[in-house]
This record gives sequence, structure tokens and C-alpha cells, in this order.
Amino acid sequence: MDKPFEISTINDQEIISAIQENGWYIEKVEKTAERCLEAVKQDGCTLRLIPKRLHTLALCLEAVKQNASAIKYVSRKIMTDDICIEAVRNRGTIIANSRYIPDLFRTKKLYLEAIKQNGKALEYVPDKYKSERFCRLAIMQNGLALEFVPKNILSKELFLLAVEQDGLALEYVPYKNRSKEICNAALNNDVLALEYVPNRYKKTELCKEAINSSWEAFLFVPESMYTFNNCLELFERVLRECDDPSVMSYSDRSCVREIAKRLPDTINNDIQIIKLARQLRIREFKRKYFDSETHRFITIERISYREEDEVREFDLFVDFYKYIDGDLRNANLHDYDFKEESLANFNIEGAYISSAVLIEQHLYNDSFYDKNIKDFERNTELMISKENEVVESISVLHDIGLVSNDSLNDNSHKIYYISDIHLNHKLLKAFPISATELEVKMYIRQLVKKMVDTATDHSYEDYLLLAGDISFNFEISTLFYTELVKYLKSKRWNPLQIVVVLGNHELWDFNRHGSTHAKLLTLDEIIQQYRDLFSSLGICFLQNDLLLSNGEIISEEQLESIDQEELKQMCLKSAFVILGGLGFTGLNSQFNATQGIYRQTIMSLDEDIKQTNQFNFIYNKVKSVLSNDKVIVLTHTPKVDWSNEDYNRNWIYVNGHTHRNDYCCDEEKTFYSDNQIGYYSKNIGLKHFKLSRVYDIFKYYSNGIYSISREQYLDFNRGLGINVIFNRTGTILMLKNNNVYCFILEDQDKGKIYLLNGGRINNLEHNDINYYFEKMAYYSDAIRGLFSDYNQALKSIADSIKKIGGSGTIHGCIVDIDFFNHIYVNPEDGSVTPYFALSIVDKYIYPNVKSLLLAQRKDLYDNYMKLLKGESEGDKLLKGQIKAGSIEISRFISDTYMYRPSRIMKSLQYLTEVNVIRIWNDRIFETQFQSQKKENDLCANNDDTLLLSAKRQE
Repeated sequence: MDKPFEISTINDQEIISAIQENGWYIEKVEKTAERCLEAVKQDGCTLRLIPKRLHTLALCLEAVKQNASAIKYVSRKIMTDDICIEAVRNRGTIIANSRYIPDLFRTKKLYLEAIKQNGKALEYVPDKYKSERFCRLAIMQNGLALEFVPKNILSKELFLLAVEQDGLALEYVPYKNRSKEICNAALNNDVLALEYVPNRYKKTELCKEAINSSWEAFLFVPESMYTFNNCLELFERVLRECDDPSVMSYSDRSCVREIAKRLPDTINNDIQIIKLARQLRIREFKRKYFDSETHRFITIERISYREEDEVREFDLFVDFYKYIDGDLRNANLHDYDFKEESLANFNIEGAYISSAVLIEQHLYNDSFYDKNIKDFERNTELMISKENEVVESISVLHDIGLVSNDSLNDNSHKIYYISDIHLNHKLLKAFPISATELEVKMYIRQLVKKMVDTATDHSYEDYLLLAGDISFNFEISTLFYTELVKYLKSKRWNPLQIVVVLGNHELWDFNRHGSTHAKLLTLDEIIQQYRDLFSSLGICFLQNDLLLSNGEIISEEQLESIDQEELKQMCLKSAFVILGGLGFTGLNSQFNATQGIYRQTIMSLDEDIKQTNQFNFIYNKVKSVLSNDKVIVLTHTPKVDWSNEDYNRNWIYVNGHTHRNDYCCDEEKTFYSDNQIGYYSKNIGLKHFKLSRVYDIFKYYSNGIYSISREQYLDFNRGLGINVIFNRTGTILMLKNNNVYCFILEDQDKGKIYLLNGGRINNLEHNDINYYFEKMAYYSDAIRGLFSDYNQALKSIADSIKKIGGSGTIHGCIVDIDFFNHIYVNPEDGSVTPYFALSIVDKYIYPNVKSLLLAQRKDLYDNYMKLLKGESEGDKLLKGQIKAGSIEISRFISDTYMYRPSRIMKSLQYLTEVNVIRIWNDRIFETQFQSQKKENDLCANNDDTLLLSAKRQE
């Protein structure tokens, strides 16, 4: 048996410490009595992960002490009165679930302990135990237990006891028994019990007393008290007691909203009440703007207590201004000329007003424009010449990358990228004379929206790479990245997966004016300034750093000193890494620092070469370790500017800088520099390629047979995106042959070996590990060849389903349209069966896809009808099921006939998806010489032959 490549491990004390911090860490390690005990002490519900054979009385007691819900995982062989009592002492209402505590242990003592912990557990106490003493004890613990007291036990004494313990228990006092004495007792405990006080006792003095104690009580006063003065006083009081209305609690705001809902329109429409309602955030403006088409001022205001939007229109600005209480923040008035108004008479803070209007009225402040945009033209001589500029980026969209074409389901990330936006050029063109900061912000906001909206099919886990030259001005860069993060969050895109490197233009900013007295920041200071910005926004910034797919960054300093083996270990569980930095231009003999491309930050070729060598050193360090792994090299400058070596054919290179859009994806190299927006382009959008999200912790192992730990087995499956729960004992053997894996469990006690199928085990015909190792490659080829046509058909159907807006996920013989609607592809005859399933048993079979969509997914029906005109393989497969004159009604089927072959097929698909053999039968080899049998022989299950003979072992 071969010696395995060493995977770093941690010692037992480190494991214990990790478990004490997070009990669920027990899932990743071998389970010992000590570790299991520490796990349940940290979180009792980790008992779920602990095999029943390791359950002891002490372990289960600790689990239910920590979390009463852990009782549902206690082995019935271990269950005792003490465990049940400990659970209800922790949480009395755990007795509500009859499955957690068996009837055998549901004794009077148990129920007594339950109500002592939580009186409301009385709800679940059998009537035979609900004595007056029992009920009294429950009420003493929680007055609300009065709700569950039998009518024949109710008494004035219990009523008083309940409301004195919790005033809100007045709700459960029968209306006829709500005497003045009982009501006063309830109010003395909680004035919000006013809700349940009969109207005959709700005198003005009593209500005012309650309101003085808590303003929320106003919600329960008689309508006669809803006067203008009372309401005005109440809202003003709420504002006084709430330091910041924007962070008012949900319950308080809900209460204010309910009060407003009860008020008469005459009060709610009073301008003073309206102003207070806005301050309390129960009225909020969604939009305030001038409509140039209708030449009217419009407000759209959300009135939460009416659950509607109110639209108002005004002919005059002064009326508009008055209605919004002089608050022009976020008001879009950019298209209004203000010819009839003097803005000096209004508070225009936060209003979006044209700079031309402000200039005309002598209110324009040119400081922002002068500092950040105006002197732009001085820098044109340091830029790529216009004649070398490629105006538009290449229109090709890439849907390829480091992703296997054999994969049935898409297990990849989309990696979006863009570079060289050059905002300052675009801003000067948009605002050649003047602009306010708000005008610039609105321009950038629209540009960001236009850019991001081109990624129409992104997911939360996708990445966005920005390869520099966004702006030569730090303030403009700050506006851009702030707007980018804000918009990406609104589109459910993870800001932590925005990855940025600087371009040479970003190094200009602090030296833009070039005056001798100006404080010039060094390269390191500029980088730190940007590092601080990106850190505050949650963006990943790389400057000679390495990003792992789990979000961890290995810094330049670490990379310089780390040894190769440690770096390999750190990257082992990363699906991919991104090496990022500016790159620099030390190897470019014509366009380098001597041409002023870094301004005064870097002026000599020697310094340019130094920075180039620094990045190249890190690049070579990473290449020496991860040459065959999935690596993205993200730089601003192209590779030829910082390295003379050939491209690594296994890596993807992304860059900008040249303004000449190009890409290459062949056997020798892969690079994308084809989304450089440039100085003059009017279009902007994102492009993407794909990158597999799986990783292989055994990728450095040579062919052989290895003994591995349970932790390694789980880690391997986790890296492939497979969720496995494995609690069996025995030795796990990993067989690797030509990058195909097989996992075998060796039971020394029985002297048998089993094939691991995730967390299950299958019998094997031969008790010889070497037999399987030697035949793995041949078996793999046989499976792939046998099912290539069938898998291609599945993939084609899945692609067509995705075209119409469905899921297209493949599992076994089934392609999902959505959670309930599916297509079954019969491996025996290739027929397609559409069906709607409430469960694996209850299914409704439809004669064709058209009728299924018409009945269950009308929103996809039109797309499907358009698809019928298509000529792809998937389109034809689906069209082939539409027969003229078919009766389009569903047929109810109550069985699981589809799922047995589908489960087998799913196990086989692990081989084509992730190179793991999870089902084995020697008769596979026979089919190599009997091509006519193919899938029919493999999945016929009437006599449990072939693959089905590999039975699951419980």
C-alpha cells in the first residue's frame, strides 16, 4: 500500500479547542468520547452527528442540558427518565412533540418539571394531571398559562394570580369575570393590558394614566380620545423618546403605524401630523422630481399605514417645496431651469440641480470640478494616442474556461471582468465646463447600472474582476466603487467577490497638479490609500497578493517567505486562486516609466524594473507550486510587459492597459484582455468566462492505494460539492488510478471490503482490493463509453430547459424544470416523460412538455413554444414528444418506478461528473461487446440484475 502525500493535520488539543469554539467541528474529525462530549457541551444538537454506538447516559445528559432539542437525537436504547427530566428542565415546552419523549417517560413528575420551567407547557399536560395545584404552579411561573386551565378549575383567585404575574393574561379571563379589581391588577402589572379592559372601565383618567406610563397604550384607548391635540402630543412624545427614528425598533414603528391607521382622515391629512409621520418614517418619499414632459413637480410617497403609495403633482415649485417641508434631499430637479425662482431663497442642500442653473444664479461652487475634473486635459500627452485606441471592445462573449465539458450540471463560477473605464475622460466629455459633485455621482450611478445590468444571469457566488485604470483621481474612484458596491448589493451580488488591481492611472492621483510644494505620496502610500478604501467597502484588493476561493488572502510579504510545501497546503482546499497586481512595465522598451505613464510616482526605468521584478518573483513563486492548478493572473499590464517566459497553458490571464482588445483560448495559452473600455467608447458592459468551483484534496497523490482518515474522506467529498454524512467504523481506502477515484471500506472484524457510495456501502463480489485498483481505468472507460450518448441527450434537454427559463439541473435520469416539475428520460428506450411531483410517490404524468407547462408553468409556456422552432438536439428531443391529437390531461401515478433507475444513474454520473466510482458491477465489461444492450441492460430492474445487484448495506 502506497504512502500518501502528507496532508497537514492538527493535534488532538487543537481539535478539542476547535470543537469548544464550534461544536459542529466534530463533523470534520474522528469521533472520540472526549471530543463528542466537548461537542455537545458547546451545542447539544451536535448529538445528531454522533453515532448511536457512542451514545452514553453522560453524553446525552450534557447534550439536553445544553439544548433541550438534542433529545430528538438520543438513542432510544439510552433514553431514561433522567434525560427526559433534564430536557424539560432546560425547556419545558419540549414536551409538545410526542416524538421526542416516548410515552413511557411521560410521567406526572415530568410534566411537573416542565411547568416549573415554563408555565405555558401546561398546554401539553394531559387533563388527568391538570389539578388546581398543577395549574396554580403553572400560573405562578407564567401568568399566560391561564389560557390552558380547564374551565372547571377557573376561579377569581387564579385570575388575580395570573394578571399579577403577567398583566396580559387578562386576555384569558372570561369577559364576564373581568371585574374592575382584576383589570386594575392587570394594569398595575402591564399598562398594555388596556387592550383587554372592557370599555365600561376605560375612563379618560384611567387611559391617560396608562398612556403616561407607556405611549403604546394609546393604541387601545376609545376613539373619543383620538383628538388632534392628543395625536399631536403623542407623536411629538414618541419623537422625543426616540433618539433616532431611523433606528426605531420594529415593534415601536408597527405600533405607531397601527395608531395612525386608526386615526380619522381629517387628522392624518393635517400638515403638522404629516410632518411628524414623515419624521417617524411611517410616511416616506420614494421619489421627488420634476417631470420635463408634463412640466410638473411630482412626489411619490409611501404611506405605510395605508399600505399604498400616494402620488401628488404640483404646477409651482413653491407649492412642491412647501409640501415636502423644504426637504430637497434626493429631489431630482436637474431638468428644471428655475427661471421663475431665486434659489437663494430656498434650502437646496442635497438637491440634484444642473450646474448651469447654479452658475446662472451665482450659487455654483467649482471646487469639486476644479480639483477632480477640470485639469484633465493637461494629462493627455501621457496617454495612449487616439489613433492606437480600439474604440469598441470585442463583442465575443466567452462561456468557456477551466470547466470540464463532460460535466452534466454547471458546477462553475462566472468570472466577470472589465478594465480601463477611464472615468475622467468620460466625465469631461459629459461635463466639459462645470459639474456639481451630485451630477458626477448621478452620472457614475447610471454608468455602474448600465455596466452591471449586462450581467443578466449572474449568481451570488460569481466574481467581478476590475483590472485597473478606472480613474486617475482618488475621489472619483471612491464615488465609483461606492456606487458599484451599493448597486451590486441591490442585485444580490457578493461585494466580497469584487477583485480589484490598480492601473498606472491610479498612481497619478496624488501628484496630478505636479506643483513643487505639493506633498507627493509614495507608491506605498498610494497603495495603502486604496487598500483602506477597499477594506471599508468590503472589496478584495490585490497588489502582489494571492486570493484563495474561500476569501483568504496570502499577502506579498507571506508569499515572499513561505516555503513551497506550506503554500501548497494553504491552496489545497481552494477551487482556484487569483494572483493579482499592477504588474508594471519594466520589460516594455517603449511604453514604460520613462514615458511618464506613472507620473511622478515612478519616473525611472530602474524603479519600473524593480517593481516588475517584484511581481515577477511572486508570479514565479506561485508557478513553482501551482503550475498545474486553476489560477487566474489578474494584472493591469499585459504579461509581455512583466515576464519574458511563455504563458502557463493551465492558467488564465486577465489584463487591460493596451486599449487594444484581444483574447486567446487555445492549447498554448488563455488570456482575456478584450473588455478594455478605453477613453472614447460609449458602450460599457461586463464579459465573463467560467471556472470550476470544485477542488480535489488528493490531486497531488500519484496512482496507488492509500489509507485515509474519515476527515479526509469528508473533505474530498466537500471539495466536489457532495454532502456526505459518514459515521461507519473501519479503514477507508482511497484508490487512485489515472485521476479516477474509488473509495473502499475495509471491515477488519468481518474480513470484508465494501464500496463506498457516499455515506452508504455496497457489497463487492471480489474481496480483493487490487482487483478493483487494476480494473478502475478500464471500468471508467467502459462506463463513459456506454453512457456517452445518453448523457449527451440529458445535457441537451437540460440546455433546452434552461433556454426557456427552467432550472435544467440533472440528477440521475431526471432533468428539473423546477422543484415540482421534471422530465424523466427513460434509459431503456430514450423516451421523455414530463411530470409534476408532490413527492417521490405522488406524481402527475403529462403526455408532453407542452401540456405540463400549460398546466403548471404558464410563465414558461410562451418561451417553450418559441423553442419548438429551434433545431438543437435538445429542442428536437422535446419536440418529438408532441403528438397530434394527444389528449392533454395529466395521469396520476402513485409509485416510485422512475426513481430506482435514476438513483443508479446518479451514482454512475459521479464518474462522469467528478471521476469517482460509486457503483461497481463486473457485467459492465460484458456490455463492451454487446452494444445493443447499453442502458437497457444497465437499468433494467425487474430481476435486480447488473447494477441493481449491488445492494445497499444498512
